[in-house]
Amino acid sequence: MPFIGKNPTAGFATIVKDDFTADGTTTVFTLSKQVATVTDIAVYVGNVRQEPTDAYTVNGTTLTMSVAPATGVNFYVLHIAGTIESSVVPADLSIGTAKLVNNAVTSAKLVNNAVTSAKLDTNIDVAGTLDVTGATTLDSTLAVVGNSTANSINLGGRTLGAGGTPLGVNFSSASTNGMQINDTNSGNLGGMLGFYSGSGTGTLRGNIQNANNAGIHVCVGTGGTVVFGNSGYTAANALDDYEEGTFTPTLYHTSTNDSTFSLSNGQYTKIGNTVTCQIRVDGGTSGTAGSFLVIGGLPFAVSQAQGNMGIGIWGSNPSSQVGNIHGFNPPRVFKGGQDVTTQMSFFTAMLVYKTS
Repeated sequence: MPFIGKNPTAGFATIVKDDFTADGTTTVFTLSKQVATVTDIAVYVGNVRQEPTDAYTVNGTTLTMSVAPATGVNFYVLHIAGTIESSVVPADLSIGTAKLVNNAVTSAKLVNNAVTSAKLDTNIDVAGTLDVTGATTLDSTLAVVGNSTANSINLGGRTLGAGGTPLGVNFSSASTNGMQINDTNSGNLGGMLGFYSGSGTGTLRGNIQNANNAGIHVCVGTGGTVVFGNSGYTAANALDDYEEGTFTPTLYHTSTNDSTFSLSNGQYTKIGNTVTCQIRVDGGTSGTAGSFLVIGGLPFAVSQAQGNMGIGIWGSNPSSQVGNIHGFNPPRVFKGGQDVTTQMSFFTAMLVYKTS
């Protein structure tokens, strides 16, 4: 239809009519469309148009009459504001996905707590980055196909032991690494995996560290062990200590302790409660002879079941002597079942003994 002058900025629509049944008592009725103001509708009782505000008020889809229309009277409403498309409110459940622009619905457009689990699909695929600033509770399985970056991941809600269900992480991979930890920055002695216990942030009990980019250090803590078994701690199968180092041995007679050796070398390895030592002393003597010849300066005290148990062998000058070492504390040098009391100027020994 042609127009003279400026074309109308909006078109026209069909007037919507709501028919109601009057019973003489009801004053509140539900409209079929949202209404902005009382003048957006025309209310007729007995075919007589009612005065807005005085005879009725509106709030959304709720029409409230000042006086209940009489029983059987002709009672209806015309949505006259719909004839000019200026303030039409879409009906509930009337907007489809095709009407929404991609990425148009952001968190700023959603009321707090409006999106519940009932409104989400069972399986949610996130193609880009999922940022979670608060806490996330997982009641079922979390499957991560690609890379996942997080400041911290707290897996809770399960009771471990005491009949509870253990918290498991399953890896289904044909590669050599089911789980990979990559130390990208810290270098030598950088903590790669820490084990904590206690309240709050906990206390570090042990960890796995980067060994100068050439291996790892497994630190089990002062009370930790490495257990050789399928599960559980068993003292007989627990390796609770390993240590190696050097020490300065002495060889002297018990009554004088006046040895003069200038060279005293010792090396040891301790595995659990078993100590292995290599000893050499030279460049002097064991001092004034006549009393028991003993070995001092050991890295760990000898703790044998019986003092006369053999714990090592020795070789010495003069005359290329050899003999045994018995597990007294300190260990005593024997030859042919008898204590050695003669002076020594060169002495080597190998000891293997128990310590407490």
